[in-house]
Amino acid sequence: MNLIIGAPEIDRFRENVARRFGLNLENGLSDRIADALERAVHRTGDADASCYVRRFESGACSPSELAALVEDLTVAETYFFRHPDQFRAALERAVLERLRGQVRGRLRMLSAGCASGEEAYSLAILIRDNVPEDAGMNASVLGIDLNANLLEKARRARYTAWSLRGVPEDVRQRHFQSSGRDFLLSEPVRKLVTFAPCNLLEEVGGVWQSGAFDVIFCRNVVMYFTPEAVRAVIARLARALVPGGFLFLGPAETLRGVSHDFHLQHSHETFYYQRRSTDEPAPRRALEANPAIQITERDLPVAAAIDESWVATICRASERVASLSRQARATHSFGGSSNGKSGTASTPPRFETSDAATSNCLGAARQLVLEERFDEALRLLEALPGDEARNPDVQLLCAAVLTNGGRVREADHLCRTVLANDELNAEAHYLLALCREHAGDVAAAMEQDQLAIYLDPQFAMPHLHLGLLAKRAGDRGTARDAFRKATLLLSQEDASRIVLFGGGFGRAALAQLCQSEVRSAGGPL
Repeated sequence: MNLIIGAPEIDRFRENVARRFGLNLENGLSDRIADALERAVHRTGDADASCYVRRFESGACSPSELAALVEDLTVAETYFFRHPDQFRAALERAVLERLRGQVRGRLRMLSAGCASGEEAYSLAILIRDNVPEDAGMNASVLGIDLNANLLEKARRARYTAWSLRGVPEDVRQRHFQSSGRDFLLSEPVRKLVTFAPCNLLEEVGGVWQSGAFDVIFCRNVVMYFTPEAVRAVIARLARALVPGGFLFLGPAETLRGVSHDFHLQHSHETFYYQRRSTDEPAPRRALEANPAIQITERDLPVAAAIDESWVATICRASERVASLSRQARATHSFGGSSNGKSGTASTPPRFETSDAATSNCLGAARQLVLEERFDEALRLLEALPGDEARNPDVQLLCAAVLTNGGRVREADHLCRTVLANDELNAEAHYLLALCREHAGDVAAAMEQDQLAIYLDPQFAMPHLHLGLLAKRAGDRGTARDAFRKATLLLSQEDASRIVLFGGGFGRAALAQLCQSEVRSAGGPL
């Protein structure tokens, strides 16, 4: 018999699940939450949903009850060597580099959110196949998960053919033995791995010791967490890694806006992170954007096909913007009122030097950029004194204005300065891609676009630029996919980013360009 569960019980249950497990179960998952709550009430025999929620909130639920609840609320899809590029990167950077460098001692790996063990055992197979027994390396893997039932399955090490679908045939023959319709993992591999129950949000003795691990895989886990839980978990993982250790997240997970404890790495066609050294200074945090800025967009015509560099195109667009707005700039002062002097542009305001003044100056400069008053914005930013001028937001805004004006070498320098301090800045990677294209280094430009896309998949401009680069390289498939993705993202892109990074073109003009390029590449929109 179905229970009638009201919205107050669902909301209270959701809040307690987020607090205890870190899971982000927003309104779009209300049906799933209600189903899990109903099953929990039936399993435990509580009188109603309110009674169960009170017990859950007070911590009175038994471990078996919690295990069943976690199983209802989480996704445990996994298989051996899932996302193989990351395993290749882990092998090369964490295992083989140690051996080539004659590093002896320990190699500790953690599989966080290991589910039924496929990921942890995949790491153990890497060790078994690549670390000679006489290498003097004490290697091991720890697998942790919240779901005790899945950990029991992991300890049995018995898997279906579907779980082995990513295992090369020679590896399957070397490490698995047929057992009916299933496959049993070999004992030498199993001996390298231990499993333990663990809530990533809780301190567990021995697991989160400082520098406990050299490599951590925590893939497709934090994407289900609340923002607060993500920050707490990543901080815990950072502490548990040795300086220089490696962190592998899922392909859809980034540390952008979450942590500055890591360097972004890109090799073996995948992205991952390396723990910063303890003696590295903490990156400077950028100032928050001024929410009071009024956003406008300008839609200028775009040619149906662009065969020159995107930088050259946006430089001409900026010149057209200056020409179109010259009359307005002659009578429009900052803040929207006339200065009473025909034919002269308004003078940007000056600010005293302080953190608050820097923030105000940034707001004023952004407003000038959004009004296409690029020269005035640049003069205002360049007038800032030394420490304020080194603010990452100031440098990034300067780089955007310089790129629009064709001063690419200066923009390149500023982008590299921003990235030296915060290499997870997607906008800086995108601007650097434009600079690299202008310098003729197309391969580096494409890599910078890919970095920007990884760090911020919703950022439309690097998709568009990557499409242009792929088109000129003759890669019609990549170009078509990039333009199609850019078309979708442009409809949702923040208006201020279009003005700041769209090179003088508005949303409609950029979408028109992308649609035209998709059609010319022979694909549907």
